[in-house]
Amino acid sequence: MRVKQFVANDMSEIMRQIKDYLGPDAVILNTENNDGKFVVTAALEDDEEYDFSTETPQVSASLGAFNDSRVRGCLAYHEVSEGLSGKILAFMRQISREKNIFDDKKLLVEALKQLFVFKDILDRKHFCKLFMGTPGAGKSTAIAKTAALARFNKMTPLIISTDNMRAGANKQLQAFAEILEVPFFFAEGGRRLYGLYKDCAPQADVVLVDTPGINPFKNEEAEKVCGLCDVVKCDCFITMDAGRNISDAIEISGIFKEMGAGFLLPTRLDLTRRIGAVLSAAYENRLAFCAASVSASIAKGLTPITAETLAELILA
Repeated sequence: MRVKQFVANDMSEIMRQIKDYLGPDAVILNTENNDGKFVVTAALEDDEEYDFSTETPQVSASLGAFNDSRVRGCLAYHEVSEGLSGKILAFMRQISREKNIFDDKKLLVEALKQLFVFKDILDRKHFCKLFMGTPGAGKSTAIAKTAALARFNKMTPLIISTDNMRAGANKQLQAFAEILEVPFFFAEGGRRLYGLYKDCAPQADVVLVDTPGINPFKNEEAEKVCGLCDVVKCDCFITMDAGRNISDAIEISGIFKEMGAGFLLPTRLDLTRRIGAVLSAAYENRLAFCAASVSASIAKGLTPITAETLAELILA
């Protein structure tokens, strides 16, 4: 049994606190009036069972064994969607009870591991990586940073651009490739992409494919990228400005998800104070995290995203 004492100026405030901290099944053990303040002792039996699945825990109505005020405030500050915020807190309650952990960061890390998937951007299961996104989302820069990371890890990268909509984007990416001493090719259309991939891929450890920046709400533009996703087996990454508003972030990433994307790569994370849009877009569309763009530096501008780094950002 968990027993807690509550103090407030009026009974309605105490009842709210009891519900928030112990849940609707709490029992009032004692009530006193001490110099105009109400003092109430309440308790809750610890007889619930919990399901450790990726579904919402069945304990969301009660707080559990830790005070969630700090984490709740941080999630609100970051404007995390109400549904995701509730699930994060529910998992934290569940894990606190099961593992007897009370540290906010440790609980948050464990909850994020339950709700999100984290991968290495250079994972070799599919050594072809295709990047998609809206115009100006930082796609070309993210590719250059990934190539630099590959070189740092003693891998041989190769860059193929399929962007026939903006000549400037190709010149920028080609300039990055030359600086990094990475082979660069241009493929106009899916057939040329497949040919280059087949001929050049054996020479590389990782193939990075750039696609045109598109308006995902225009079917004719979306279809161009959809066709490229089906040409070769690859991991598809959405590059998305971390500063987008939450509704647009969820909707746009959802469209790219339907086009074949499985990963979310936030850009300009260093220029964003609130990451609720990033978290909510990944959660709502079941997108995995891999890395994020955190500075203008090509050599050091890409950092892995893990449950630990997300927890640090949320609690900062």
